[in-house]
Amino acid sequence: MSRRKKEKTNRKVIFLLLVSFALPGCGSARHDQKYSETKMLMGTIVKIDVCLDQARLSEIKDAYVGVWKRLEDISSRMSFFNEHGDVARINQSGLNPVSVGEDTYDVLKESKGFSRLTDGAFDVTVGPLVELWKESERNNSLPSQEEISETLSAVGPDNVQLLAEQHVRLLNLKTRIDLGGIAAGYAVDEAARLFRRQGITRFFIDVGGDIYVGGKNCSGEPWCIGIRDPRDVSKIIDIVQVTDKSVTTSGDYEKFYVIGGHQWSHIINPVTGYPQEDVTSATVIADRAVATDALATALCVLGGEEGTKRIDALSGQYASLIIVKQESGDIRKWESEEYKKYKYKK
Repeated sequence: MSRRKKEKTNRKVIFLLLVSFALPGCGSARHDQKYSETKMLMGTIVKIDVCLDQARLSEIKDAYVGVWKRLEDISSRMSFFNEHGDVARINQSGLNPVSVGEDTYDVLKESKGFSRLTDGAFDVTVGPLVELWKESERNNSLPSQEEISETLSAVGPDNVQLLAEQHVRLLNLKTRIDLGGIAAGYAVDEAARLFRRQGITRFFIDVGGDIYVGGKNCSGEPWCIGIRDPRDVSKIIDIVQVTDKSVTTSGDYEKFYVIGGHQWSHIINPVTGYPQEDVTSATVIADRAVATDALATALCVLGGEEGTKRIDALSGQYASLIIVKQESGDIRKWESEEYKKYKYKK
């Protein structure tokens, strides 16, 4: 990786860690010990805490070994940048079928499902549009409608065909997949599964802002997750209390394209081909991190009103907070009905 790419990755890491984070105890006077390990993986910082049982310390450390090995495997094969991974081999395959790992195949299948659920607001084939807007920023010139229309032909889940025996085929030579908006969530879920398989039920997993908490926290209470204020990331705009849930926040207040002196969101609408302009951040709470990862991005595209309606229509499976900037410079908070159940009450 070049120095420039490393610097961009480091800025992304800092940004992701700012949008949401664990708060110790939410006022509890009792704080039990925890065991913690941190690594750089998947282009970001991965932090895992386990509430410490001294009698099981050896078992806990052994469980970490298995978790890190699994996350490294996921990172290797699902990374957009690893030329030997599943994603790179698909993108380099032309129109030929490629055999991939069972988990990569399953994540692609999940991606198609979330694309259908959001009418295309979430799409792992949005990469060609991202590259178009990056090139436009380098040239300091907006892409033409013709360029956007041509690029849109390579975007969409129908351009990716899932075949038998874990084979994948692209149906457009310009289509590229990027699992960056869902693979981290899948990795979080896998880490949680492996800990539970070892009988470890109280833990906190954070893969670059995709969070999952197991059981009660180390003070015996629900875990408290703080959500940063997009206007001032040194402040907290909300706190949620969760148990056995994932919390993911996607934000747009530190990453953008600058073209002709105007700031454009880095989150591209896969349907229109243009950056979304209104949503500052979107937080999703659900049972699985693979869902919160995908849906947080989708809600940034759908917007406050439409996104909240869709979450409310899912019969309590998900909760969301969408923060939308107003013309006045103020913000509006769109809370789903289920979200209100998780808000911390002092």
